[in-house]
Amino acid sequence: MSFSRRTASLAVLPLLALTVLPAPAASDALDPANFDHAVSPGANFYDYAVGGWRRTHAIPGDRTSWSAFDEVEHTNELRVREILESPEQTLAPVGSERRKVGDFYAACTDVDDIEANGLASLQPSLAAIAASDTRDLPALFARESAESPDNAPGFSFGSEQDPRDATHVIAAVGQGGLTLPTRDYYLASDARSKEIRAAYVRYVRRTFTLLGDDDAAAAREAASVLALETELARVSRSPDALRDPFANYHPMPIARLDALAPSFGWRAYFRDSGMADAALGHIDVGQPEFVSGLGALLRSEPLARWKSYLRWHEVTGGGPALPRAFRDAAFAFTKNLYGLTQQPPRARTCARAADSALGFAIGKAYVAKYFPPAARERSRREIASIRAALRADIATISWMSPQTRAAALRKLAKLSTLKVGYPDRWRDYSALTVERGDFLGDVLAAHRFGFARDVAKIGKPLDRSDWGLTPQTVNAYYDPSMNEIVIPAGILEKPFFDEDADDAVNFGGIGVVIGHEMTHGYDDQGSDFDGDGNLHPIVTPADAARFRKRVACIVSQADAYATTVGLHLNGKLVAGEATAALGGLTLAYRAMESSFAANGRPAPLDGFTAEQRYYLSFAQIWRENVRPQAERAQVLSDPHPVAAYRVNGTVSDEPEFDTAFGVKPGDAMYRSPAKRCAVW
Repeated sequence: MSFSRRTASLAVLPLLALTVLPAPAASDALDPANFDHAVSPGANFYDYAVGGWRRTHAIPGDRTSWSAFDEVEHTNELRVREILESPEQTLAPVGSERRKVGDFYAACTDVDDIEANGLASLQPSLAAIAASDTRDLPALFARESAESPDNAPGFSFGSEQDPRDATHVIAAVGQGGLTLPTRDYYLASDARSKEIRAAYVRYVRRTFTLLGDDDAAAAREAASVLALETELARVSRSPDALRDPFANYHPMPIARLDALAPSFGWRAYFRDSGMADAALGHIDVGQPEFVSGLGALLRSEPLARWKSYLRWHEVTGGGPALPRAFRDAAFAFTKNLYGLTQQPPRARTCARAADSALGFAIGKAYVAKYFPPAARERSRREIASIRAALRADIATISWMSPQTRAAALRKLAKLSTLKVGYPDRWRDYSALTVERGDFLGDVLAAHRFGFARDVAKIGKPLDRSDWGLTPQTVNAYYDPSMNEIVIPAGILEKPFFDEDADDAVNFGGIGVVIGHEMTHGYDDQGSDFDGDGNLHPIVTPADAARFRKRVACIVSQADAYATTVGLHLNGKLVAGEATAALGGLTLAYRAMESSFAANGRPAPLDGFTAEQRYYLSFAQIWRENVRPQAERAQVLSDPHPVAAYRVNGTVSDEPEFDTAFGVKPGDAMYRSPAKRCAVW
């Protein structure tokens, strides 16, 4: 549940006399150039707060969007590149962690070497596919799962914290095997979906041609890959259906998995993947009907079709390590899918590749250079204040019965908030080998290293010190199985967090992020897990029904929102993130007001009251320009709603927003009390 989203009475200021505010004085925290003073806050708050910024910030040709997140990511990428290119990395002793980081990056930037090496590092895998028969499929699937984990064939496999026993890690098998973003890209019949599929076939065909196949064979194989992936899509669940943790948890022994897909050698697959035999008795099969469908395809589809499919997934797993002709073919398709106009600079591609392979080794240097201890401590204080606001909210919230309230408070008491900035125990990369002259080999080695590390967790007690994001990542998340929030150093930067800004700005920025993640513990998914991370609802059935009624209000609001690409949001898909967005905004506001009550209310600054600065800061973190193709992909597959709705849709449910900006009946931003959604 990542962030890349009333019952207590509050003291509020009198209504403002004006709805169109005067231009403020200059401010480091809230740049007046970002505003559009031709728009009233009551007419369109998002346009008012970030319209000036959106007019003056074009989307770079190599990006799908340009946003506050992208700005911070760009800054962090430049910092990472400085680390990667420093003599401390490139001249460190051979075999040391720092040298591995430097050599990996240097191998990526040496494009002449990449061209000279070609696909040499992939040839053993490609030869194994060519020489295989049906009995070899489990071994081939296992090999590709390790070498192409982001594009694994057939299905997904990895470790999972046992939803019923959160202290242990089990194996998990689920739907997968698709290259396009979701199943609907294969199944939808609209013109744009057909256009994307046609571009996809051209991409696959071009790749097979580059592998040495003649045009006729490449065309047949490309059609074969699309047909096979389409059949996998038909037995896949929709993105919103995957959000139900009960419906996607089916623990079973290996014998039952064999019965679902008897044509596949599961024991051989798990053995070749490195999983211990002791773990075979308890495997979570998230979508059993998908596994059955896969088994039927393994029986019905000819071996030649599976070989084409496996070749495709093996080669494309190489990504930025492939020779230029392969990368150009991939970009031609990405250009169609997301609207890009140029490929990213090689240095940025390599910085991202190094971050993916050795991110925590890079993070160690990043934190030492760019993350002061004071930022960690201030963030933890803000977390404590928002946690107190959530505790007060739970104590009074109207939809909770005493039984649910007690369970919610117990869960909050167990919430771990220690993961701020960076891990206290760093990841060990000693088992990863990096060769400076073989980038494709390095990428495959990094993939195998990460896969082996994940599989090694299966059957063992949970390691609670593990992080899911590197310190330099611009994101945050709540993990219901761990009952913890994680706030990396990368997001503790302007406009999310500003050490020199007033409290209103920081509560509206990182405070809302923290509150967002905390309320994920009580949303439509999080409330199914108790304080220990077990799949055990903390709400009574009657309270759950009352909660669903409140969330249904948010679903209805989202369903009614028309995006700029002519599609409406999918309320069921974005329900969790939209609910958490409202929760984060509500809780951070209350924490801010509590701080003012204890320490004194600040005077207006730069022409804005503290409450106005709070909401403006919230809008600033969602400033964004996005390509239509990318927005369409987000609406169809992403549980996070588009930025304009994230701001306008959320603040319209807050009566405190109306008070702060003088929003009144008749204004477009005004939502009557009867139509407001109130969850927290």
